[in-house]
Amino acid sequence: MRKPIQWPLGKGLSTLILCTLSPLGATLFAQPCPALTNCPQSTVTYCDETTNDFFLWNYPPFTVSPTIGDSNLHEAPIDLNIKLKGCSGGGVGTVSYTLYLDLDDDGLQETVLTSYNPPPAGRVQANNAFNPGYSGGDTVIFDGRYLPDSMLYRFAIEIQYSGDTTIGWVRFSSDANPYQFIPVQLPEGRHRIEWRAVQDSVERYCDRNFKVKDCKKPSVACKTGMAVYLDATQTASLPLSDALQSFSDNITPDTQMLIGMRRLGAGFGFPLDPQGNPQDTAMFSCQASENQFVEVWAKDKAGNLENCTAAVLVYDTAGFCPFVPFPSICATSPWNDEIIKGVAYKLTWYGANQMPIANQLELNSFGCTELSSTPNTNLFSLVATKDTVPRNGVTTYDLVLMSKHILALEPFDVGWKMTAADINQSNSITTFDIVELRKLIIGLTQKLPNNTPSWRFFVDTCSVWGSPFFGYCPSTYTLPFLPIGAYPPNLSFTGIKMGDVNGSAANVDTLWNAAETRGAPSLLELPNLSLKAGETLDIPLRAVEGGSWEGMQFSLKFDPNLLDIEQLIAENTLPLESENWAKPESGYLNLSWSAAQATDVLPGDALFHLRVKARVETRISEAIQLSKAAQLFPEVYDETGVNHPLKLTFTNKTQSEMSIAAQIFEPVPNPTLQDARIPIRLHTPEMVVLEMRDLRGALLFQSSLALQSGAHFLEIPAAAMDNSGVYVWRVSAGNVVKSGRLVRL
Repeated sequence: MRKPIQWPLGKGLSTLILCTLSPLGATLFAQPCPALTNCPQSTVTYCDETTNDFFLWNYPPFTVSPTIGDSNLHEAPIDLNIKLKGCSGGGVGTVSYTLYLDLDDDGLQETVLTSYNPPPAGRVQANNAFNPGYSGGDTVIFDGRYLPDSMLYRFAIEIQYSGDTTIGWVRFSSDANPYQFIPVQLPEGRHRIEWRAVQDSVERYCDRNFKVKDCKKPSVACKTGMAVYLDATQTASLPLSDALQSFSDNITPDTQMLIGMRRLGAGFGFPLDPQGNPQDTAMFSCQASENQFVEVWAKDKAGNLENCTAAVLVYDTAGFCPFVPFPSICATSPWNDEIIKGVAYKLTWYGANQMPIANQLELNSFGCTELSSTPNTNLFSLVATKDTVPRNGVTTYDLVLMSKHILALEPFDVGWKMTAADINQSNSITTFDIVELRKLIIGLTQKLPNNTPSWRFFVDTCSVWGSPFFGYCPSTYTLPFLPIGAYPPNLSFTGIKMGDVNGSAANVDTLWNAAETRGAPSLLELPNLSLKAGETLDIPLRAVEGGSWEGMQFSLKFDPNLLDIEQLIAENTLPLESENWAKPESGYLNLSWSAAQATDVLPGDALFHLRVKARVETRISEAIQLSKAAQLFPEVYDETGVNHPLKLTFTNKTQSEMSIAAQIFEPVPNPTLQDARIPIRLHTPEMVVLEMRDLRGALLFQSSLALQSGAHFLEIPAAAMDNSGVYVWRVSAGNVVKSGRLVRL
């Protein structure tokens, strides 16, 4: 694997790889000193449990709150820190940070500030992400309190030393009390921080994605002493206004809150009517002076839920027959407790002649049913089944997560993920499960192995989800014959979509994976060559921008009347095997590649070659395209787990131009705090010359290297750029010369 590259980040650019770790990860091998001891690789969520401060992060039009649709972002005090464990006997460690903020909810971190050059008190500079040194931008007031500037919050860094450990925090301070630090308050949204730690000129970096969100549940209170009276229709209704005492939330205004109500046990989650609107009425039938219950739900704009329950006395003054409520039967997802649609609920038992009998129950508008009658037998079973669209929610990224679990890099944290990953029902998760699921993804099979249904259901009382392969977790309710009123009020199931270990399956029978996070598109490139009838040619499929990839999937659609794709020929860029691709039907080549650890792909790398044979005279762009069929959506997964849609472009460069000319890429990082590197790719051995000059043309550094073909990095030492400023670099490789500017911060 190539050494990771530190790519500069800004608006529209992909996440960088930092934290210098061993190739197998910090969980397996100790890091050399100095080392960063708290650099998580996954996105960290900071929950806001506080009330919204009107004076902080409220500056239209630069701040936009997706939560309440206003400019007033809610904010939370958060603990952003880094720990550098230094080498024994080494010098004093130092830390600094660069903070990237998304203030306008467009998914791009446009506002950048640094600890070594913080903005003035009470202000940040928006839209400066692409400016050299993150200068300029639009002045945004984040602290609008009516105080002198000297008392307003400003960004600072607090550093403490404990033995050989240096700890740095992102803090607020003020000009009046520069050494009095308080926790920094950052606004809602998805942000990023890049830490830099140095000891004795040895650098360590940590890049952390984090988000600030409202996690606090709203408060809701129910009234007491409620009563309803059955009328001549043997029904009674209770409006929401009669049951609701009060409600409030720390962030969402009352006018934007959703309030709903239902009878207790009549459903799960926030109560909605068949039209999808909050349910505001609870209906009661013949119930002879019995206590019934309602649940009132409150939902804030962040999706946080809370409910209260209250008793309702149902009076039957007209003497109607007693009413016994039917047990409710539903199946819910362990991801979000949402009711799973399209489930078939059946009562099964054996008749007098020992022949199996099944009776399917009718669903209501919510996708649930009721146990309104029982078979005339001593013992019967209640089962839930669904076996539709096996590829719903199944992508190559599921294979990535399964590989990480198998290698103990990122083990699954809950048992139902393990159950979803056990494709062949062996009560274990192995590479055989990955092989079988990949066959389904690329279209070699249409069903899961061993005739496994696409969904599995377990009784909701199952208590062994921490270890699903040990203990007893039944998939059916075995019930004795009893009066209806003697059964529990809820006979519910937990439903698991097989193969979907990240919760991307849609609740309807579809192949679209709506739950997955999508980033900026990545481009693939084919040479737009002309082929003569009968001509066979190997053409490279290249990555235009490259990146650090953990997986990729796509389906190439080609016109079999124009040409045939006979073979996929692997290159050194991706470790592709024959199991990674297939032609399940005429005119389609499907590919699914995944790995437990990211592979670095340079811009212009040939991922593989396609061996094509023309049937008639044609051009590549006329015969091949990237299919956007939902069953294999074209996407690549970077090392942070973000999915990037793939797009296919065609270049008019000749095969000779693409295979002979050297490629010289932009230096990274740029801007840089110290040294930098220039990636190059040579297709033949070349003498490569690197020069660094100042803006007056004075030569500061020169390096001449005789390099073999392949990918290389040309090192630009920090000593070549003594001071902050702009420098000019120039690289010549054979007949190819490229130059540009490099900014030293």
